[in-house]
Amino acid sequence: MAVKKIQDINKKKNQVVQRLKNMATTPDVNERKQKDVKIIDSALKALYNDGDKVTKSLHLDILHPNKIKVSEKDAERIWDIMVNTGLVNAVIGFGNSGKLSLTNEGYHLMSQYGSYNAFLEERAKQQQAQQNPGMMFPQFIIEPADEENKDKEKGEEEKPKED
Repeated sequence: MAVKKIQDINKKKNQVVQRLKNMATTPDVNERKQKDVKIIDSALKALYNDGDKVTKSLHLDILHPNKIKVSEKDAERIWDIMVNTGLVNAVIGFGNSGKLSLTNEGYHLMSQYGSYNAFLEERAKQQQAQQNPGMMFPQFIIEPADEENKDKEKGEEEKPKED
């Protein structure tokens, strides 16, 4: 019985250690977001620089020339992000599997900001400005009353009405 108890304790410790190892290998959220921004930025630049009616393959024309290595799962996730934001369209048709084209919104974003990263930075600045508009104190201007005006006001109030 004692041996069984020791084995259970060791098994639990091993499970805890394994969970900690797995947690250490998970990518940092900010790191993954920055990588996503870099890939989306590269894709939009490639599509924008070659004209608004160009179609490009995400893997062959964008990721490989820029020496960006991502898993198939991450590539699908980034594909979904770009398509769902309305920046690019998935090209449909025979021989066009895995190709993207720039939408009007994507073209406008690139012409206005120059990159997806610049767009995100500007948007973050606007959100921060809305959350922290600065300390605005109301300003009241109180003019000192002249003594002559005070006497006139008092004199008018104290005079009895004549009938």
